[in-house]
Amino acid sequence: MRKHTKIIGSLAAASALVAGYASAEIEGEVHVGYSNIYEFRFVDLGSDLIEAGADVSYDAGFAALSAGAWYGSVNDSQTIGGNFNELDLYAAISKEVGPIDLELGYIYYYFPDTPGTVDTQEVYLSASYEIAWGLSASATYYYDFDSNNGWYLQPELSWTKEFNDCLALTLSTGVGVADGHGLQARAGRANPGSTADGFQGWFVKAELPWEFREGVTIAPYLKYTDADNKLAADINNLQGGQEHLIGGVKLSVGF
Repeated sequence: MRKHTKIIGSLAAASALVAGYASAEIEGEVHVGYSNIYEFRFVDLGSDLIEAGADVSYDAGFAALSAGAWYGSVNDSQTIGGNFNELDLYAAISKEVGPIDLELGYIYYYFPDTPGTVDTQEVYLSASYEIAWGLSASATYYYDFDSNNGWYLQPELSWTKEFNDCLALTLSTGVGVADGHGLQARAGRANPGSTADGFQGWFVKAELPWEFREGVTIAPYLKYTDADNKLAADINNLQGGQEHLIGGVKLSVGF
């Protein structure tokens, strides 16, 4: 599954650096990246994630509209043949309501060549608030109304320090909570098919977006996750309470 908040967070950090160059109502970005682990909501879905995507946004005056696509591929996954490919399509509408930024969106998850993996759909609602001194709070609520039939909530705190017009550091932390979400499998083979409801785990992340050329940003990051002991945080062995250290980098080009 595409980590929507991860990608949007990266785009937001990069966009903040290049905002001075934006003049058109329609803006876009293409991006590619690599990560040593495909971690989705505290679960290890495979190694050596290679990803690519494209996003466009339009300022309609009354609100901002956006849409995009993301494709990811890993090896050493839990699927038959050891490969895992995924295409996500999404659309969203966002608006400032007083000091709160709201976003309502839709995500379609498509698995083109993975036997036994069921496509699914989510809607989500995200709210964020800039507190002061680079500190902001946000929360995103996802509801899967298709194959997995459950919800997932992720509150976060983040802090951004801009060193200059081209370089920034973003530190973030958050937790996950779920209920009835089919992909959050309970640890242990004694409970096949059951979900691990409630607290899922917590994470900390550091990201360093650097716009080394106008509109071109590279963003290395490190993320540490600690899953709850009831959650099967590695689908390969269904062990609970696993920790993951994820490192990666993204290259984005705005237009």
